Amino acid sequence: MARSDYSWIYPSQSEDAGHQGTSTAYRRLYHGIRSAILDGRLHPGERLPASRDLAKSLGISRNTVVTSFDLLTSEGYLETRVGAGSFVASTLPDRDMQTGQHAKDNHGATSNDRPLRLSQSATRMLAYQRRFPRFRVARPFNPATPDLDAFPFDLWARLLRRSWRAPDIDLTIPDDPLGLPLLRSEIAKWLRQTRGVNCDADQVMIVSGAQQALDLAARALVDPGDIIATEDPGYEGIRGVLAASGAVVEPIMVDEDGLCVDGLAKTSSPARIVVTTPSRNYPLGTTLSLARRLALLQWAQDNDAWIVEDDYDSDYRYDGPPLSSLQGLDRNNRVIYVGTFSRVMFPGIRLGYLVLPPALVPAFRGIRGFADGVPAPTTQAALGSFFAEGHFGSHVRKMRLQYGERRTHLISLITHDAPDILSVMPSDGGLHLCARLTGDLDDLAMQEELVKAGLDCRALSSYFHKNRSPDAQVPVRGLVLGFAGWQKDVLSESFSELTRTIRRMS
Repeated sequence: MARSDYSWIYPSQSEDAGHQGTSTAYRRLYHGIRSAILDGRLHPGERLPASRDLAKSLGISRNTVVTSFDLLTSEGYLETRVGAGSFVASTLPDRDMQTGQHAKDNHGATSNDRPLRLSQSATRMLAYQRRFPRFRVARPFNPATPDLDAFPFDLWARLLRRSWRAPDIDLTIPDDPLGLPLLRSEIAKWLRQTRGVNCDADQVMIVSGAQQALDLAARALVDPGDIIATEDPGYEGIRGVLAASGAVVEPIMVDEDGLCVDGLAKTSSPARIVVTTPSRNYPLGTTLSLARRLALLQWAQDNDAWIVEDDYDSDYRYDGPPLSSLQGLDRNNRVIYVGTFSRVMFPGIRLGYLVLPPALVPAFRGIRGFADGVPAPTTQAALGSFFAEGHFGSHVRKMRLQYGERRTHLISLITHDAPDILSVMPSDGGLHLCARLTGDLDDLAMQEELVKAGLDCRALSSYFHKNRSPDAQVPVRGLVLGFAGWQKDVLSESFSELTRTIRRMS
């Protein structure tokens, strides 16, 4: 039976607000007709009214109807028959959408409830996913938050504008996967002067952060089934990136002298890569002793293995100058050095770097070309100038003093106001410190309660590997407390709330 009223195929702007560009009338009509076709309200072969009649019925111009019909016809939803008019196509281009996208329930699941198929790589990666709380604005005591108020963003904006005002060929058509020469040269100079790294600019590769650096290392050096040794405890994000390669991630215990190198002999086969934070374990803050550094380098040479040195925030050491790198001791080119600017400057900069042994540079350059090419050349240019004009060194020196004062203040709060419930664990730098919980308190439950109180504390035990060997140390129950991003008065107020919450639970 012929239909006389087609007003239902022309949704109002409010009804059709989910579609982009729906402020135009022809788009609203297009979406209305297409939806009616896909959900079965308009049937294959059904004739639509003439454009003049439909326009009059809907109170819109005939041009609007003609434009919508033309678009639907070009995409295969309608077909025209000479002398007969426009009809719903008998074979639709995405007919299957009726049992897919348009059959989804309110939760986004399809009607047949098929399980989502992920790759083995994604499944391995997600098994290590750590679900820390996410706040829209950084809250005390987030361990990865620098003081953003103290960063010279006005200066940074000027450098960005200057780098783009008269861009050279390296910015407009970047073609070197290693990154911009100026920035690589400045990084190499800084690392030689402050960290004792043996390198030149040709060994430096700019990446979009430490996670990408680890991903590139795994792609270049690891086959499925190979063993990668990581520190236990350690940063969960490292394990997830490495597991995606198909490697077997094996935890190696960390004690007061850092990574227990003897544990590398207990893996089922020699590890292909060891990922370590010798300057300061994350999160404990322990430093790898000289004896163990030398033993680790010898182990890598004997087993044809590689060491990834993750030096995430070693510019901030408060009990002396920054420690010399493990890479600086390496005489056999077995160490890949990784650094990032997320904590020294601000997280949104999304830039880091690799210092590669010379023999690995061609391989990493080639692999990088298939990944994302070159990261943010304009930002690289601004950062190169930030280094070259002395701003980076000045900022680090200023923040080292400021963070040191805040660290001392937080330690004082713990030792004077809460010695019955917390004890400070030794560490000489970084943007956070660890405090052990006294008594038999569950730090994971504590984390949940502190989140409810608006505090972004991390449970220390959550950084220990889930699948542990029988002889591994028992996870330490405590809190990881960041101090860098907040003034002393904020730290004091927040610490009072923290202690109230802990005492209430205990």
